[in-house]
Amino acid sequence: MIRLIECEGAPRDLGFDQGIQCREVLNAAYLSQARWQRARLRLRVETNECRMARLEIRRFCPQQAEMMQALARASRVPVAWLIAILAGDLRSALPADALLLAAASAITDRGGLLARALPGDAIVRRSRPDSGFRSIELTQPWRVAPLAGVNEAGLAVACVSSTDGFPGARPAAPAALLAQDCLRRFDSLDGAIDWLLVRPGGGKSMLVLADPSGEIAGVRVDGDERKIFRPAGGLIVHTGGHARQAEIEKGLREASPLMGSDLGRFFGMPLVVVEPGRRSIGLLGDRPAGEADRWFEI
Repeated sequence: MIRLIECEGAPRDLGFDQGIQCREVLNAAYLSQARWQRARLRLRVETNECRMARLEIRRFCPQQAEMMQALARASRVPVAWLIAILAGDLRSALPADALLLAAASAITDRGGLLARALPGDAIVRRSRPDSGFRSIELTQPWRVAPLAGVNEAGLAVACVSSTDGFPGARPAAPAALLAQDCLRRFDSLDGAIDWLLVRPGGGKSMLVLADPSGEIAGVRVDGDERKIFRPAGGLIVHTGGHARQAEIEKGLREASPLMGSDLGRFFGMPLVVVEPGRRSIGLLGDRPAGEADRWFEI
């Protein structure tokens, strides 16, 4: 069952809280690595890609870097391992993990709505930073940035990442880390979008945002390139090239009004749904049949 963890304080405190509460699962995952891999990580023998990613994260995402250091220290795993996972994750997103949805009030009739695929190793994190907005988020034990979440101002974000064709690209801080800044810093779509457009970030990521008024937007990141989506039809569907994308999008448009609880029947997989108006996230399809979906509020 997906756990709820509580984190509060400065960035190092947030990371330390997550590390303490996720220590068991992180240690098990780390110990599952080959002995020679663990020895290399303990000795800080990094690939050039991971070394550059670490330096870029420290330079352009200092708070996320501080969280990662504290997370590693509290969970007793090397920070180099967390960096290596992050870099590897960007190149190996499963097709099912590419699912991302944003629906405006014209589609939902109740304010904006976001959804994305629910990873099997996910956790729910309630964050109360010393500086910035509180939030409720979906993330993973080793990840400092959210996969989806909403802050107390009602700004919501969800993202997926991949790096098709990454070899040969300049190593950089993953753009998906910027989802953390969106929730911590901003109470409006325009402010978050402006930030995503100018901040450095690498790889390929798709981030979608929504607010309680029902407005949605998306930003596609491809290395240094950025593209904004503000769909007139009020719907963004990103499936990473799924063969049924057109069919799925047509079904979503015809389901009027679209409710978060309806989404499972379109995609047939566990989902996290974010409702900005309720300042909450819901987990759909992660429990045995007949059991109610779980919702978490800030």
